[in-house]
Amino acid sequence: MTVEFLINLVVQILGTGAVFFLAYRSFQKRRIQLGNEPTLPEYFVRRSIYWVGIASYCTLMAVLYGLLTWLWLPLAPLVTLIVKNLRSGELVNLLNSLDGSTIMPLIAVGLFLFFIAWESKFNPLLVLRDSIHDAFAIPTKAVEVYNALITSRLSAVDDGLKAQINNRLLVPSVDPGDFEKSSATVEYKWAHNCLLFDQIQNYANQSSFRRLFSEPSLKWGEICISYNAMSEKVVVWKKAEPHYTKTVNLIKELDHLTGLLCRLLASLVVFGSASENEIWANVKQLGGNVHETRLKHTYKYILQFTAATAIGVMLGREISVLLHNAFLFPDKPLAHFSYTTLRWIAYAIPMWVLPIALVFISRTLAFRHQREQSDRSYGFYMTMMIVGFIVSTSVSTFVLELTFYHRESFDFLESFIQHMRWGILPALVCGFVAYRMDTPVSESESLGKLITDAALRFLGWGSVAVIIMLYATDDLIIQKTNLRFTLVVTAFFVIGLLGASARFKTARLDD
Repeated sequence: MTVEFLINLVVQILGTGAVFFLAYRSFQKRRIQLGNEPTLPEYFVRRSIYWVGIASYCTLMAVLYGLLTWLWLPLAPLVTLIVKNLRSGELVNLLNSLDGSTIMPLIAVGLFLFFIAWESKFNPLLVLRDSIHDAFAIPTKAVEVYNALITSRLSAVDDGLKAQINNRLLVPSVDPGDFEKSSATVEYKWAHNCLLFDQIQNYANQSSFRRLFSEPSLKWGEICISYNAMSEKVVVWKKAEPHYTKTVNLIKELDHLTGLLCRLLASLVVFGSASENEIWANVKQLGGNVHETRLKHTYKYILQFTAATAIGVMLGREISVLLHNAFLFPDKPLAHFSYTTLRWIAYAIPMWVLPIALVFISRTLAFRHQREQSDRSYGFYMTMMIVGFIVSTSVSTFVLELTFYHRESFDFLESFIQHMRWGILPALVCGFVAYRMDTPVSESESLGKLITDAALRFLGWGSVAVIIMLYATDDLIIQKTNLRFTLVVTAFFVIGLLGASARFKTARLDD
C-alpha cells in the first residue's frame, strides 16, 4: 500500500465526511410554506421516517461524490503529483505541472460541495433533495393537514367541550351559538381558534411534544400572547356598536392567529400520529367534514395500467391474428407470438402509460396546493386531456416516423400535426382516469358488482376505441397484410382493459 494511496484514501474519507455534513445541514434547512409562514418539515413526519430521508439523501450525495472523485474525475493524479513534488521539494515544479487533468477534479469537487450547500431554485442538487422530501411524504402530509384544518367547518361540538373552552379563557368570550354561525363571522372565527387552541393544549401536557413547543419557528409563545389578547378584543368588539373597519381588522387578526394555530396543530397531529389513518381521524375530529382524497399506493396503479396495456396488446394482436387466419385470409396466415407483439408493447407503454402517470403526478401536485374541498374539478380533467393528447401524440410521432416510415430526419411540428389523430384516444383515457380518481369505490362493494362495472367499462371503452381507431387508420399506408384490422382489434382490448382498470381506492373518512 503506497503513501499516495493512503493520502488519497484520507482525502476521500474527509471529502465524504464533508459531503455528509453539508447534505445533512441542507436536508434540515428546507422549509415548507404553510400559509405565510415557513415551517421545518421534520415536524410533519415521524422521527424514524425523517431520519431515513436524511440518510437516503446523505448516502446519495456520498455516492455521487465517490463516483465523481474515483471514476469520472479522479483525484488520484493530483494527489500523486503533490506527493511526488513534496518528496523532491520542487514546489515551483508542482505549480508548473498542474494541468487540466489535475485541476479539473479539484474544481469539480469544490463546485459539488458548493452546490450541496447552495440554497437556490437554480441548484440541480436541491431538486434531488426536494424529491426525497416528497418521496417520504414529509411536506405533502403537512400541507394536506394544514389545508384541511384551515378550511375545516366545526360540527358536533358538545356542550362539555364548549364549557371547557370557556373556562380556559382569561375573559369568557365564546357563546354556545358561536359555533353554528357563518364561517365569515367574527364569532365563528374566534370559536374556531378556541377549539384549535384547546386541542393544542392537550398536546402541550405531553412531554414527548415538548421540543415542538420550544421550536421558535412554530411560535408557541406568540400564539399564547395573541390568544389571550384576542379574547379581550373579541369581548370589547361584542359589546361595542357595529363598526365596519374595526370588524375587518379584527377578522384579519383572527385569520392570522388561525394560520399560526393550524401550523402548530398540523405539526403535532402528523408528528404524533402512528399511522396515516390516525392522522385523518384526528383531523376529522376537528372539522367533521374533512376527508383525505389522496390515492394510496400510486405506484401500484401505474403498474396495474402497465400490465393492462401489455396484456391488451398481447390479447388483441393474438386474437386478431386468429380471426385473420381463420376467417378473413386463411391463405395468407400471420404468425402467432411473433416479435411484432413485443415491439407493440414497447410502443404502447409510453403512448398510454406515460400520460396516465403524468395524471397521477399532476393530481398529487394539484391536491397538495388545494385549499378548498371539492368533489369534482372539471378544469383539471380538461387539462389532463390536453396533457395526454400532447404527450401521446409526441410519442406517436417519434414511433411512427422512426419505426414505421423509417425516416432518419423529419420536421417534428409538421409530423406532430399529421399524427394528431393518434392522440385522441389517450386524451380521452387521461380525462377518464382523472375523473375516476375522484370517484372512490366502497370497501364493501360486492364482487359481482365489481365484475359487472369492470365489464361495462371494458365494453364501453372498447367500442369507443374501435370507432376512433377506424378514423385514425383510415389513411394509414398498409405495408403489411391487414395491419388496420390488427390495430383496431388490439386497440379494442388495450383501451377496454385500461377503462376497466380505472378503479381507485381513497381514504374517505366522512363516509
